[in-house]
Amino acid sequence: MTEQTQDDPFYEVPAPASAGLTVLAPVRTTNVLAVISLVAGLCGFSLVPLLGSIVAVITGHLALAQIGESDDGGSHLARAGLWLGYLAIALVVLGAAAFMLIVLVRSSTP
Repeated sequence: MTEQTQDDPFYEVPAPASAGLTVLAPVRTTNVLAVISLVAGLCGFSLVPLLGSIVAVITGHLALAQIGESDDGGSHLARAGLWLGYLAIALVVLGAAAFMLIVLVRSSTP
């Protein structure tokens, strides 16, 4: 068996024998609102089209504000939720405008 060096990626740092304590590194948590934003953004395309998109946009902005103030992770999730929310809202607005245009053109033709 070979000796481990510090250059070895599997090098284990020996714990001090007298301490008896385990030191853990701080864990970076994911912001809950970022996850909610992503899930609501996905639901905005399937289950609850307009409501899910509005929730995704609101929680995405709140999540980005909280992530900026704290050391939480999940900014990519919040941004994805924002993109999905804004895209679904834009599609609903474009669809409503197209529907109104079709109704207007149909009603004006004799």
